[in-house]
Amino acid sequence: MSRRPSRKPTTARPKTAAEALGQAQRLSMNQRLEEAEALLAAFPDHPDCVLHRAALLATLERWAEAERGFTRILSMAPNHLDSMMGLATCLIEQGRAAEAVPLLDAAARAKSDHRIRYRRAVALDEAGRQDEAARDLAAARGTLVDWLEARDLAPVEVYVQIARRCNLRCTMCGHEVWQSNSGFMEPELFDRVLAECAANGVKRLHVLSGQGEPLLHPQVFEMLEKAVAQGLEVGIVTNGTPLTPERCERLAGLGLSYIQFSFAGWDKDSYERTYVGAKFERVIENLKRMAALTQGGKTNFMIKAVCSGDNWAEVRDRTRAFLAEHGVERVFTVIANNFGGHVQHGRFFEDHQVWSLKNLAHQRRMPCRVFLKAVGVFCDGTVTACGCYDSNAELKIGHILENSLADIRKGAEFRRILQGFRTGELADVPMCGKCDDCFG
Repeated sequence: MSRRPSRKPTTARPKTAAEALGQAQRLSMNQRLEEAEALLAAFPDHPDCVLHRAALLATLERWAEAERGFTRILSMAPNHLDSMMGLATCLIEQGRAAEAVPLLDAAARAKSDHRIRYRRAVALDEAGRQDEAARDLAAARGTLVDWLEARDLAPVEVYVQIARRCNLRCTMCGHEVWQSNSGFMEPELFDRVLAECAANGVKRLHVLSGQGEPLLHPQVFEMLEKAVAQGLEVGIVTNGTPLTPERCERLAGLGLSYIQFSFAGWDKDSYERTYVGAKFERVIENLKRMAALTQGGKTNFMIKAVCSGDNWAEVRDRTRAFLAEHGVERVFTVIANNFGGHVQHGRFFEDHQVWSLKNLAHQRRMPCRVFLKAVGVFCDGTVTACGCYDSNAELKIGHILENSLADIRKGAEFRRILQGFRTGELADVPMCGKCDDCFG
C-alpha cells in the first residue's frame, strides 16, 4: 500500500482578519469550533469576525456571549437577517422569548420562509401567544410538505440495505429490538434499485439502511462499482471491521462520494466498550490506512463519532484528540439519537413524550428531512419511509418488486405519514412519534 504522509493543518496565529476568517472556516468544517471561535475573538472590531464568532458561540450554546455579538452586528446593520435570527434564538434559549418576538416579526416581514416561521412559532408559544404560534408552526410545516408535493412526492435520495446482518452490538444502537440479523440483497434486486434511481432522477445513493454492515456482503465491491458507473453519488457507512489492506485499497479506488467510518473512543477499553465485538487495534489500522489512501482524492473520508451517555461531551473531545494524534482530522461528531424511540437515554421531555440526549426544551416537531428526501430499500425489497432507523419495517410503504418508487411514494401509507408531519400529530405513527430527529 502506498501511504501519503499525514499533514495537519497549520496552527499559526493569523495576522489579519481575513486570515482568521479563512482558518476559522477550515476549523469549523472539521468541527473544531472552540479553536475557530478563539481565532475570531482576536479581532473584536472586525464585523465579519464578530458575526461568525457569534454564530460559533451559539452553536457552542454559549448564549449570553453569542447574544452580545449579534447585538453588536445589529447596532451596525439593523436589518441583518441572520443576526436577527441568531439573536432571537439566543433570547429564546435564555428564557426571554417575549424579547425575541419583535425581532422575528421584523425577520418575517423581510423574508417569510419556513425557518423564520418556525422560530417565531417557538417564541410566540413560549411568550404565551399559543394561537398565533400554532398558525406559524402549521405554516412552517406546510411549506416543507408543499415542497415535496410540488415534486410529485418523488425521492431525491435512496438508502439501500445490501446486508441486514451486523457483526457488532454497539451500545448506542437499537439492536435489542432487531427481529432478524441475517440476509443479503441479491444482485438482481440491487439492479432494480439502480433502475428505479434512474427512473426517478435520484442522484445520491447511501449504502446503509435500518441496520447491517454493508461490507459483509460478498459482492459489495461489484455493487458499488455498478452504482458509481451509473453516475450516482455513492456513499457507504461502515464500522470498518471487515476491511483488510487489500479491501481498503479497492474501496478507496472505487470513486465513491464518501466513506464514513463509525468510531468513538481513545483507547482499547473506551472503544470496545462502545463497539461491542470489535477489535480496537485492527480498526485503528484500517482507519489510518483508509485516511492515507483517500487523502487528496475525490472520496471524502470521514469519521462519525456517535457520542452517547452522560459523558458524551468528554467522549467527543477525547475521540477527536486521539484521532488527531493519528493524523485524522475529518471527524464528525454527533450526539446519539434515540433510534425512533427504541433507545432510552438522556432525559425525558414531558411536553414531547420523547427521550433524548439533545436539548429539546425549545424545539418543536417538524417534518423529518430524511423522510422528505429519501426512502430506504431493505435487502428483501421492502421499501420503508425511514431510511435511518427502521430495522423492523414498522414504516413499510411498499415493495420495490411490486411497484415503482414513484407509485410507492404516492401510496396511502406514505401519505398517511406525510399528513402526520404536516399536522404534527404523530402519536399513531410508529417510531416517528417517539423519534428525536424530527425537532428543530
